[in-house]
Amino acid sequence: MSGSRPARDHYAVLGLRAEASPEQITSAYRTLIRALHPDARPGAASADAELAAVIDAYHTLQDPLRRSAYDTERGQKRQAASRPVRIPVRVRSATDTGARAHGPHLHSAEYSRTLVALPNRDPFDRLVAWLFYGM
Repeated sequence: MSGSRPARDHYAVLGLRAEASPEQITSAYRTLIRALHPDARPGAASADAELAAVIDAYHTLQDPLRRSAYDTERGQKRQAASRPVRIPVRVRSATDTGARAHGPHLHSAEYSRTLVALPNRDPFDRLVAWLFYGM
Protein backbone atom coordinates (compact mmCIF):
# COMPACT_ATOMS: atom_id res chain seq x y z
CA MET A 1 0.00 0.00 0.00
CA SER A 2 2.84 2.43 0.69
CA GLY A 3 4.10 2.19 -2.89
CA SER A 4 0.87 3.66 -4.27
CA ARG A 5 0.52 6.43 -1.72
CA PRO A 6 1.38 10.00 -2.66
CA ALA A 7 3.86 11.97 -0.61
CA ARG A 8 1.17 14.47 0.48
CA ASP A 9 -0.94 13.96 3.55
CA HIS A 10 -4.59 13.25 2.69
CA TYR A 11 -5.82 15.31 5.62
CA ALA A 12 -3.72 18.28 4.48
CA VAL A 13 -5.06 17.93 0.92
CA LEU A 14 -8.62 18.27 2.23
CA GLY A 15 -7.62 20.94 4.76
CA LEU A 16 -8.72 18.85 7.75
CA ARG A 17 -7.35 17.61 11.03
CA ALA A 18 -6.85 13.88 11.63
CA GLU A 19 -9.81 13.83 14.02
CA ALA A 20 -12.26 15.00 11.34
CA SER A 21 -15.67 13.33 11.23
CA PRO A 22 -17.00 11.65 8.06
CA GLU A 23 -19.39 14.59 7.59
CA GLN A 24 -16.49 17.06 7.72
CA ILE A 25 -14.54 14.97 5.19
CA THR A 26 -17.49 14.93 2.79
CA SER A 27 -18.12 18.65 3.22
CA ALA A 28 -14.46 19.54 2.56
CA TYR A 29 -14.40 17.23 -0.46
CA ARG A 30 -17.50 18.78 -2.02
CA THR A 31 -16.21 22.31 -1.43
CA LEU A 32 -12.86 21.52 -3.06
CA ILE A 33 -14.46 19.67 -5.98
CA ARG A 34 -16.62 22.70 -6.75
CA ALA A 35 -13.61 25.01 -6.55
CA LEU A 36 -11.21 22.81 -8.57
CA HIS A 37 -13.57 21.41 -11.18
CA PRO A 38 -12.36 22.13 -14.75
CA ASP A 39 -15.67 23.82 -15.61
CA ALA A 40 -15.17 26.29 -12.73
CA ARG A 41 -11.58 27.13 -13.76
CA PRO A 42 -11.24 26.54 -17.51
CA GLY A 43 -7.73 28.02 -17.88
CA ALA A 44 -6.09 26.40 -14.82
CA ALA A 45 -3.70 23.65 -15.86
CA SER A 46 -2.59 22.85 -12.30
CA ALA A 47 -6.17 22.17 -11.20
CA ASP A 48 -6.07 18.67 -12.71
CA ALA A 49 -3.31 17.49 -10.37
CA GLU A 50 -4.96 19.15 -7.39
CA LEU A 51 -8.32 17.64 -8.31
CA ALA A 52 -6.79 14.17 -8.59
CA ALA A 53 -5.17 14.58 -5.15
CA VAL A 54 -8.51 15.65 -3.62
CA ILE A 55 -10.34 12.70 -5.18
CA ASP A 56 -7.67 10.25 -4.00
CA ALA A 57 -7.73 11.70 -0.48
CA TYR A 58 -11.52 11.50 -0.31
CA HIS A 59 -11.65 7.90 -1.54
CA THR A 60 -9.12 6.92 1.10
CA LEU A 61 -10.67 8.83 4.01
CA GLN A 62 -14.37 8.20 3.34
CA ASP A 63 -14.00 4.40 3.63
CA PRO A 64 -13.54 3.40 7.32
CA LEU A 65 -11.24 0.44 6.50
CA ARG A 66 -9.02 2.44 4.14
CA ARG A 67 -8.92 5.34 6.59
CA SER A 68 -7.89 3.04 9.44
CA ALA A 69 -5.10 1.52 7.34
CA TYR A 70 -3.98 4.99 6.19
CA ASP A 71 -3.95 6.32 9.77
CA THR A 72 -1.87 3.34 10.90
CA GLU A 73 0.63 3.83 8.06
CA ARG A 74 0.72 7.58 8.70
CA GLY A 75 1.44 7.01 12.41
CA GLN A 76 4.27 4.63 11.60
CA LYS A 77 5.86 7.16 9.24
CA ARG A 78 5.65 9.85 11.92
CA GLN A 79 7.27 7.57 14.49
CA ALA A 80 10.04 6.63 12.10
CA ALA A 81 10.69 10.30 11.33
CA SER A 82 10.91 11.20 15.01
CA ARG A 83 13.49 8.53 15.89
CA PRO A 84 17.07 9.73 16.30
CA VAL A 85 19.41 8.85 13.48
CA ARG A 86 22.44 6.75 14.34
CA ILE A 87 25.64 7.95 12.76
CA PRO A 88 28.42 5.35 12.58
CA VAL A 89 31.67 6.59 14.05
CA ARG A 90 35.06 4.96 13.68
CA VAL A 91 37.29 5.39 16.72
CA ARG A 92 41.01 4.75 16.53
CA SER A 93 43.62 4.81 19.20
CA ALA A 94 46.64 7.10 19.00
CA THR A 95 48.84 4.09 18.26
CA ASP A 96 47.05 3.13 15.00
CA THR A 97 49.50 5.15 12.89
CA GLY A 98 52.84 6.62 13.72
CA ALA A 99 51.80 10.07 12.50
CA ARG A 100 48.89 10.18 14.92
CA ALA A 101 51.25 10.38 17.86
CA HIS A 102 51.87 14.00 16.81
CA GLY A 103 48.14 14.80 17.14
CA PRO A 104 46.32 17.92 18.30
CA HIS A 105 48.44 18.46 21.42
CA LEU A 106 50.96 20.28 19.22
CA HIS A 107 50.85 24.00 18.64
CA SER A 108 48.66 24.84 15.63
CA ALA A 109 51.63 25.79 13.41
CA GLU A 110 53.39 22.50 14.19
CA TYR A 111 50.21 20.54 13.62
CA SER A 112 49.66 22.33 10.32
CA ARG A 113 53.17 21.42 9.16
CA THR A 114 52.51 17.82 10.21
CA LEU A 115 49.34 17.73 8.11
CA VAL A 116 51.07 19.22 5.10
CA ALA A 117 53.95 16.76 5.44
CA LEU A 118 51.53 13.81 5.40
CA PRO A 119 49.32 14.17 2.29
CA ASN A 120 47.57 10.81 2.84
CA ARG A 121 46.38 11.89 6.27
CA ASP A 122 42.96 10.77 7.46
CA PRO A 123 40.29 13.34 6.46
CA PHE A 124 38.97 13.23 10.01
CA ASP A 125 42.30 14.56 11.29
CA ARG A 126 42.10 17.41 8.79
CA LEU A 127 38.60 18.20 10.01
CA VAL A 128 39.73 18.20 13.65
CA ALA A 129 42.61 20.49 12.78
CA TRP A 130 40.29 22.84 10.95
CA LEU A 131 37.74 22.87 13.78
CA PHE A 132 40.14 23.26 16.68
CA TYR A 133 43.02 25.15 15.12
CA GLY A 134 41.26 27.13 12.41
CA MET A 135 43.27 25.80 9.48
